[in-house]
Amino acid sequence: MHADTMEKPGKSTEGVLGWLSWSLLAVGILAVVAYAAAWEQPRVLTRHGEVPAFELDDQEGAKVSRESLRGKVWVGTFMFTSCRNACPGMAAELLKIQKTIRNEDGLAGKLRLVSFSLDPVRDTPLQLAQYSSQQGIDSGCWSFLRGGRGEIVRLCEQGFRMSAGGSQEAAAESGVPHSDRFALVDAKGIIRGYYRPSSVPGDIERLLDAARILIEENRQE
Repeated sequence: MHADTMEKPGKSTEGVLGWLSWSLLAVGILAVVAYAAAWEQPRVLTRHGEVPAFELDDQEGAKVSRESLRGKVWVGTFMFTSCRNACPGMAAELLKIQKTIRNEDGLAGKLRLVSFSLDPVRDTPLQLAQYSSQQGIDSGCWSFLRGGRGEIVRLCEQGFRMSAGGSQEAAAESGVPHSDRFALVDAKGIIRGYYRPSSVPGDIERLLDAARILIEENRQE
């Protein structure tokens, strides 16, 4: 009887430890499952409003409009060829994106770059063509558009909600601080994100990742 009495506390302790071990294991498994589910959850991109209708001439004299861009994801920027402030950095990042588009099958033909000139007086059709040639702009994936100054300013400030840099005279000055943001637009013409690759480290990768999400989103619809 004494021996039996001495064994009972040992069995009880072993049972408690075993229950705790299984409980901790179960909690760990649930945590891993929850983390995996959260990691695999599709990223949701905010909708910032629809791009207003437009129809403008590109560097080759072809018409480009909101409607002609439907079905493609695109990146909108506002800049001008004689700018020596934000534009050189923006152009450098756009050329990186252009290179990625040309080298990645999932982006080629599905992602476009669209730049709007803030200085249409200086950015004549000939000037846009020469600038495109000098910079190595591929018109197959990057359109540089021009139109009336008033139309471009309205599109920039009211449509894309970015700064156009003030008056025509001010915009022609090299030091005018216009917006350096890149607007990511989905295949339906809805702005889905803003990025600043030329001033925010890592933003070019974030923009490209978001573009891939939108391309996949469009493919599934």
